[in-house]
Amino acid sequence: MPIRFRGLAKGDAGAGEDRPWPVPFVSTPFSVDLMLFLALWPLWWILGVEQILPPLFLTWETARYLWQARGRFTVSAPVVWAGLLAAWWLVPALWVDREYADIFVKETAAAWSQVMMLFLFGNAVRTAKEWNQAARGLKWLAVFVAAGGLIYALGLWRGEMLSAVGRLLPGYLVESSTFFRSVAIRRLAVVSAEGAALFPGRLTSLTLTPSSLSIISLLLIPFVAWQMSEAKGRTRVVLGLALAGLLVCLAGAESRVAYLAFGVGLAAFGVYASRSLNRRARTALYAGAAALVVLAILGIVIGFGGLDDLWRAVAVEWRPGSISVRTRVYLETFRLLPEHPIAGWGVQARIPGVRSSFSAGSHSSILAMGFRHGVVGLVLYIGLWVSIWREIFRGLKRSGASQGARGFWVAVAIAMLCFNVRELADAWWWDQTLTMTLWTLWGLILAAKVKDTVSAAGLSPSGQETGK
Repeated sequence: MPIRFRGLAKGDAGAGEDRPWPVPFVSTPFSVDLMLFLALWPLWWILGVEQILPPLFLTWETARYLWQARGRFTVSAPVVWAGLLAAWWLVPALWVDREYADIFVKETAAAWSQVMMLFLFGNAVRTAKEWNQAARGLKWLAVFVAAGGLIYALGLWRGEMLSAVGRLLPGYLVESSTFFRSVAIRRLAVVSAEGAALFPGRLTSLTLTPSSLSIISLLLIPFVAWQMSEAKGRTRVVLGLALAGLLVCLAGAESRVAYLAFGVGLAAFGVYASRSLNRRARTALYAGAAALVVLAILGIVIGFGGLDDLWRAVAVEWRPGSISVRTRVYLETFRLLPEHPIAGWGVQARIPGVRSSFSAGSHSSILAMGFRHGVVGLVLYIGLWVSIWREIFRGLKRSGASQGARGFWVAVAIAMLCFNVRELADAWWWDQTLTMTLWTLWGLILAAKVKDTVSAAGLSPSGQETGK
């Protein structure tokens, strides 16, 4: 029930009128609530609750929407696929090892949160203004993630602190659980025995792991670059700094697969951009790019003394334990897959002598989905991605789209391409900072088609009037 206050009606001095006073998360639209929720992410991080709040927030928003809409709603193909996947996610509960029940519950909550986010974007985001509000929240999150990386990279703060949750948790729980330790101890980088190449530790910023940061950076770099191209004045400067910070985050996370994914994204963007050039210019561009690649390879080979030395330096000597442990993870995953081929194990399976973060059914979203939720879960997951990519291709092909809208579709296409390459070497549904980033981008993709681009209503991506 909105709170009201007694005031004067506009243009009618002396006439009293009750006006609604919006209360965030109670009487404000979902788009405003999402914007505030993402803009407050540093607070959630300091409190140590960012891994717990998203399912609660989305459940509340979904229930509130259904109440206000009196149960009327529509569903799109991605919502259907996500819903089927979340329902199938529950099946392994019948045989999940009780020791890992907490992990199963947390990931199940993430699966249903995914459904609710797509559902809310498809039903509660109806105007360009609301679309821009949601996009603004993601922009704030990008700025905060970039700032976290820059703070560590510049040496402004490289320590650690206890979150509010960490001060309440028993010490033995923090020591014995990787998850509780990650939400109790707040730091911007991870320092390990294997060391790091660029900084004293591998960057994590506001995420749980360097891997999560590398994936978030791949998602947000194209998005921020698009926002920057449409912004003006001080906003463009801020977004430029955020873009630089995200590039630092990508480099400082030190994920070799993320570097490869970024290269694939750049190549895809180059091919797309060249389509607007004439044949001679396009030929010159490709020839120049090929020459740069050849020169770069020659320089690297000469510098390292040969391809064998280059491979050894990158794949083996750079964090030497990584490739051997990953190989063992994949082999163990394939060995255990036949035990639950239809519905999966439900959770990861510990490998004797290896820490829990390197368990069977980890370090590849495709393998992880097949291992944890069987062949049916894997088919549903692929179906979800196919439905997302169909929306992207429709957006790219849409005729009459403004320049800003075309920029959005190119940005999300590059972001999702980079993500799909990167997820081959990591599962992603554990860290809620990452999931909220991806789901918000998915939601923007689904909601953009309803309005046929943001600028159709005379609004720029920042939500300012363009003078139409």
